[in-house]
Amino acid sequence: MSIKFKVLTVFCFSMLGSFAFAQKNKDTVALKQHNITKDNQDPLPVREKRNSYSDNRKSKKISLDFIGYIKLIGGLDLGNIQNTSEFYPSKIPIYPTLREEKPRSFLDARQTRLAVDGVYEISNADKVHIYVEMDFFNTEAATSFVPHLRHAYGEYKGFLIGQTWSTMKNTSAFPVQVDFEGPNSIAGPRNPMIRYTQSINNKYSFAVALETHNEDYTPYDVNVDDSMAFQYVPDLIVYIQKNGNWGNLRLTGILKNMSYTNASSDAIKSKTSGGAEISGIVKFLNRNKINDDVRFGYTYGFGIAHYINDLRGQGLDAAPDNNGDMQPIPVMGGFIAYKHAWSKTSTSSAVFSFTSIDNSDYVDDDMYDFSTYGAVNYMWSPVDRLDYGVELIYGKNQNKLNDNGVGYRAQFMAIYHL
Repeated sequence: MSIKFKVLTVFCFSMLGSFAFAQKNKDTVALKQHNITKDNQDPLPVREKRNSYSDNRKSKKISLDFIGYIKLIGGLDLGNIQNTSEFYPSKIPIYPTLREEKPRSFLDARQTRLAVDGVYEISNADKVHIYVEMDFFNTEAATSFVPHLRHAYGEYKGFLIGQTWSTMKNTSAFPVQVDFEGPNSIAGPRNPMIRYTQSINNKYSFAVALETHNEDYTPYDVNVDDSMAFQYVPDLIVYIQKNGNWGNLRLTGILKNMSYTNASSDAIKSKTSGGAEISGIVKFLNRNKINDDVRFGYTYGFGIAHYINDLRGQGLDAAPDNNGDMQPIPVMGGFIAYKHAWSKTSTSSAVFSFTSIDNSDYVDDDMYDFSTYGAVNYMWSPVDRLDYGVELIYGKNQNKLNDNGVGYRAQFMAIYHL
């Protein structure tokens, strides 16, 4: 074999090898480009936009904070309290069994919370905010640790879309407590919603929201399994708030529509109801960068029991009256809390709260009538990211016959912030 032929042979194989390597490298690059996201069902424009996300992170346009805490609560129930992690006066047994009368102790870490807080900076004055939060308190069963979605929403230019505290809830007026639920009359569950919030000036702001939730009423006896899982229209909630260094004062109104199944047919009917709330926080006794404050709220309306802490889930938005007509139930509730700051690291709060419904037009003699709630506590934060608290809680539940049940709890908590 001539030298020229050998050289030609080596050159051809080298070219083939180079071509094969280049093709393999090309296929690898193409595969990587094809797998920009794990979900290849995304349309191409979405995949292309996500290409820029990593560049945004590098340019500091996107910031993500992972926050939350590890929380342990524990305590001693001196009889009649059946829920070891929450305190609902309206659920205290009025005619307790021997088992229900027994004291019980508990420890529970399911209120541990994790959250992602993100901001995408379009410009210095234009930002998108997202927030997702979960805990593990999804059911009363102490052996269940199913993740539980608390908040999931995005905010842009005053619009909030997702799930968070209802617009009925003035979060700044919520007392500082160990108790997971707080006063029995606190208004506002967490609802899916579309909300718009806007400042009028440096003293006033307002919000308008559409919110949804499952219906919460007592069905007719012939339709005992009836549970409407939809609403004709969302609840409309509006507030106006005055702000200042002294605190805030908020006036909130709600208009809602309730759907139910008629007693004599399968026809779906509806009732319109509504209510109002005044709430706020007033700060005073300012000294050495600490202050005392009073927090309060009063709610009144028809068919809005679902929005009141102690009454939610008990079918008290509406019920058949003495004439057999479905009627929204009048309800009211109020709370007041005084917080005293002992120092920059310790505070105490005293809380009183009540809820009541007008049940005079309804047949059931065992129907809920009135409940009261009281608490006093001491909270201590010895170092940054560490909180301790102890609290004594009292509750009373009363029915239409004026029979009542009373419960007491001594509780503590320890929180380690991430």
